Amino acid sequence: MILDEGVLRLVHETTTPDGARTADLLLIADALESAGIRTLLIRHDLHTPALAIDLADAHRTAATLRSLGQREPLYLKAKGTAPVFAADADIPDSAPHALRAYRPRVSAGGGRRYDHEYGVRVEFWRFGETAVEAPQANALMRRITPAQDVHIVSGSRYGREWQTVVGMLDPHPREVTHDIDMVFSWVDGSASEFQRQRAAQLSEYVVGEGDDGPARYRHVDELRYALRSVHMYAPWVRRIFIATDSPAPAWLADHPKVTIVRSEEFFADPSTLPTHNSHAVEAQLHRIDGLAEHFLYSNDDMFFGRPVRPELFFSPGGISSFVECDVRIGAGDPRLERSGHDNGLRVNRALLQERFGRVIVRDLEHCAAPLRRSVMQELEETFPEDFRRTAASRFRAATDISVTNSLYHYYAMFTGRALPTSVPRTRYVQTTLARSLAGMERLAKRRDIDMFCLNDGGETEVPEEIRVASLRDVLERMFPIRAPWEIPAVSEGRARDASAARSGVKR
Repeated sequence: MILDEGVLRLVHETTTPDGARTADLLLIADALESAGIRTLLIRHDLHTPALAIDLADAHRTAATLRSLGQREPLYLKAKGTAPVFAADADIPDSAPHALRAYRPRVSAGGGRRYDHEYGVRVEFWRFGETAVEAPQANALMRRITPAQDVHIVSGSRYGREWQTVVGMLDPHPREVTHDIDMVFSWVDGSASEFQRQRAAQLSEYVVGEGDDGPARYRHVDELRYALRSVHMYAPWVRRIFIATDSPAPAWLADHPKVTIVRSEEFFADPSTLPTHNSHAVEAQLHRIDGLAEHFLYSNDDMFFGRPVRPELFFSPGGISSFVECDVRIGAGDPRLERSGHDNGLRVNRALLQERFGRVIVRDLEHCAAPLRRSVMQELEETFPEDFRRTAASRFRAATDISVTNSLYHYYAMFTGRALPTSVPRTRYVQTTLARSLAGMERLAKRRDIDMFCLNDGGETEVPEEIRVASLRDVLERMFPIRAPWEIPAVSEGRARDASAARSGVKR
């Protein structure tokens, strides 16, 4: 525990936002129940828990929390007021109301703080003979509910039994409960064997603009932070698959939640390997053994910037949501001198127009994309030759389809399995441009973006040494929480190096 700008905080290295809220929920509930105060577990949205307490027990609750505040850095905050240290707090009993209870936290390096936004909502209800009055409506109940309609039952959440209201914890219509996995494609472009093999094969190919540049494969440990962002902000992801033919990262330990899959394990025709074509890999993802029907696909330069929920990507019935961007695909057909990305969009457009009579016009945002294995399989059966040709292309070609960028999503939309959405807040930052330095700093300070991409392609205005140092600094500040699949010694060494770089210390 430390005193940080006048606030007592727990120091942590591995606690996620959901983990902090759950730990405080259990701490407070156990203390209240030990004092003989009944609590009900409720929720206001699909995923955030709250505790409901009889207003008649407000003073006893205050006494219990004051006692708890003698041992823990517990704070209480009512809406529109400043936080109060629980050891000094009182709780009124005049009318139904709510407050937040929480233990402030800070990561060991100081880069991540948790305050009342991750606290436990504690509500005080008036239980009358004819009605139950809450401070506001919740996920199930109106603000005032006839007493005869409030039936108390037991339910299991967070590793223990609770009392709750009938229907409160049952799945609700918009709640996604099916398994969702995540797939990352990744290449360690610094590996000497990769460079040798790629150079030998590239001499036999002519590739499009930018497709032979180092930005296609270089990395500054983004994968580690991308996976940390999943751990911190999308804990509902069941399993993570890393599709790569590179050696496993030095920091990655054996862990049941993270699996490395090699191309020969999921390519329909292994004779086309090795490949240096992300389009080829993406056209085969649905063949990964053990992958859930519903999954997200992402690259190592794409991150979650704050807590996200599965409903951002899928409906309970499996309808996926994809994010269009303002960039137009542009007129014209595929040409050899175009980038593989631009050509793939044009090949997609021609296939979809021929099949559905519609012309797609917009690119998609660089962010995690929701996909379904069964729809991808159907897509391959619909365009078998295009899938086969792309999978066999060892480098990006002007004839490639781009399955995960537009082809899948518009095909799914035209067949009733996907819809565009503008709900997620996304950001694209090209880290080689001078303005990106301020853009990355805004991301780190505001933390108001759901998903963002830190891409290093295109025109170079920032010296590579400065770009890499800034990128590592921002990522370490945004994602300081070590994931359970990281080898601590390796991760701690990288964190020390980043901290030293920020302070100007030479190691």
